[in-house]
Amino acid sequence: MMSRVPLAWKNLTHDLRKLTVAVAGISFAVMLMFQQRGFNNALFDSTVALVKQLEADIIIFDKGRFSLSAETRFDREALDIAASCPGVEYADAVYTENSVAFLRKQGRKARPIRVIAFDLSRPLLKNADGQVIDLRKIAPDETAMIDELSKIEYGFDLAPGTDDRPKPPQIGELAGRKINIVDTFRLGRDFANDGNLVMSSQTFEPYFQYRQFGDPLGVVDLGLIQCTDDSPENLQVVKQMLQQRLADNDVLIATRDEFIQREIKFWAKSTPIGVIFFIGAIIGFVVGIIICYQILANDIADHLSEFATLKAMGYSNAYFFKLVLTEAVLLSLFGFIPGLLFSMVLFEINASITGLIMVMTVPRALLILGLTIVMCVISGLLALRKLISTDPASLF
Repeated sequence: MMSRVPLAWKNLTHDLRKLTVAVAGISFAVMLMFQQRGFNNALFDSTVALVKQLEADIIIFDKGRFSLSAETRFDREALDIAASCPGVEYADAVYTENSVAFLRKQGRKARPIRVIAFDLSRPLLKNADGQVIDLRKIAPDETAMIDELSKIEYGFDLAPGTDDRPKPPQIGELAGRKINIVDTFRLGRDFANDGNLVMSSQTFEPYFQYRQFGDPLGVVDLGLIQCTDDSPENLQVVKQMLQQRLADNDVLIATRDEFIQREIKFWAKSTPIGVIFFIGAIIGFVVGIIICYQILANDIADHLSEFATLKAMGYSNAYFFKLVLTEAVLLSLFGFIPGLLFSMVLFEINASITGLIMVMTVPRALLILGLTIVMCVISGLLALRKLISTDPASLF
């Protein structure tokens, strides 16, 4: 075995120019797969970021709410019933608006934005870094905080303030009424919303009087349930009790993880966006196979007489399988490393431009590494066909 690995290594490294071209080609395929999977994961991560940053063990929502972007609501009475259920510490309401919520700064055109509101008596929202957001600044009426990752087209200063240098209020117009933007928080855009505002439910009420016949807070978008015991077993017990008590309220009940998986499934299976990115990843995989095949096939063609000599000396096909597959694995590793590094840079650039959440995690990197190895191995097996079928006598 020790004699075989150096031969594969020498075949790849004897011509550094060809090796550089080969590595560049495979790195391109790796980057293509990373970018497609990166945007696909950004679709999921950005969509469920709000749910991940809310303090909740169990979530109640209307039966007609097929995704977070849908605007179907349930009666607040269901939360009052849920609050009295054994094992429930508290039940809070989250109100959201996006279809009729238009934010405008003077001199700019109005743009749709997602508005998120809740009672400020409990810290229900965290920043992207996990720190609880200080919402005392939005306690007064007509005040809100804007997501610092919102589109710059809104025209507001999105730089975060500090304790030493607090941001001065910025005056805007929301749904035709004055609004004071007093600070920023960090949530992130998604494929349905270009930005986010957060405010108290007290401030929210007069802006959206159309809800529930003049009682905007009478209908709830999401119900947040915090349990006294957040162990998975207890959450299922509380969930079942809530389902029994709210059977007549036309609501669905899910743990936060279940809600997140439900949302991801919707975007992955029921929208063309998820399908497009999945197809893009497949295309990157196929492109990589073609590139790697050309590299290995050319290498075999260049050394066909030497391989024929080895076959004439009695080397078996198994030897050549191991030789070429070793070259394929080495190529996959050579191409993966620069592809990963360039992809991490592109992730940062894409995130800063789009405001989407693009995160490189170890499992995601290992997935692309696995695909890269499989890609190169398939190419190696395809390239081997000519060598295995060649008669050594015909080459002399």
